[in-house]
Amino acid sequence: MILYIETNFLLSIAKGQDPDANTLLESTSQSFSIAIPGICYVEALSTWETEKKYSQKFQSDLKIQINEVSRNLASPQVDSLLSHLRNSQIEHKALTNDIEVRLKMAIVSTLERANIIKLNQDIIQEISENFLHNPPNLTIKKDLLDNLILLCILNDARLHPTEVKVFLSANSKDFGKPEVQAALRDAGINNYFSSTQNFLGWLRSQ
Repeated sequence: MILYIETNFLLSIAKGQDPDANTLLESTSQSFSIAIPGICYVEALSTWETEKKYSQKFQSDLKIQINEVSRNLASPQVDSLLSHLRNSQIEHKALTNDIEVRLKMAIVSTLERANIIKLNQDIIQEISENFLHNPPNLTIKKDLLDNLILLCILNDARLHPTEVKVFLSANSKDFGKPEVQAALRDAGINNYFSSTQNFLGWLRSQ
């Protein structure tokens, strides 16, 4: 059996949103293999780079507020508020660092456990034709990277017609859409899970 995962799997580990994801990566079960498009690693890093900028902006805003509040010499709330703001500054920075460390660990662990689906000429040509079509002929509207990820998974699934294939993605907003599910089924991916917990529960029942 092949389990397909995508960018959200890496980010959910980094952000502590999927406590069962590490259990999945640490599994030594030979009943399934894991596959992920290589582009997902790049997207995860790019997404984190953007979110880190928001984090830095938040830190900057906190610093401005601390400086402004500290100028108030009359209000009785100043000392307490300054303490909360400074603690928030410290805690938020620690959280940001923790997420970055977790993302690095998620990437390393996934690289060790999963097979990488590489871009090839057919995938690049198809995504280019679909994107440059007028109007764009994309399964997932207005999202080039998600369509590229989907094409990578569909292409790989068709190379393994006799394997049981499943797809795990917490991004049900995009990958859970009926048209995407239909494309997955056409490629032989008949089971979709929006959480690792649901996948592991299904796996134990097999």
